Amino acid sequence: MQLVCDVLEELTTEGILRNYAIGGATAAGFHGEPLATLDVDVFVFLAGGDSPLVSLEPLFCSLREKGFGTFESEALIIHGLPVQFLTASGALEEEAVRDALSVEWDGHRMRIMRPEHLAAIAMTVGRPKDRARVVYLVSLEGFDKSRFQEILSRHNLLSRWDEWASALGLLRDQ
Repeated sequence: MQLVCDVLEELTTEGILRNYAIGGATAAGFHGEPLATLDVDVFVFLAGGDSPLVSLEPLFCSLREKGFGTFESEALIIHGLPVQFLTASGALEEEAVRDALSVEWDGHRMRIMRPEHLAAIAMTVGRPKDRARVVYLVSLEGFDKSRFQEILSRHNLLSRWDEWASALGLLRDQ
């Protein structure tokens, strides 16, 4: 995983990526216990990506030049790990990338989405595994309930949270 993060940082330094953040189960695992996942989700802002139509081709071209051209399903294999690149779309994902935590792990830098953003994003996707992820994330010791409420309010998710919290046996302010 550290080598994947080195590649992401290199792409950012080279200007291929304006910014990135690891999301999904991989990011959730960094905030607590490791979670099972098939790939590493990386949400990206591409250089020159201000157009509503964004192509990942410049990113994939750069990665091919670095020797990473093998795909497995929807993921590119980087140092043996399947990595799925997703353009950050919508205000919530864009905010999650901008506000991601910059962390060091064994001397390797990486950007990880905050658990509060991960929970809000999971609520917008809504699969059964996302419901389980929300329960997991809001129960983490370091989960910032105030930040979560602010995110929900900013992105008009308070009523959805009320529904989910009720259905999942969670308190609204949790």
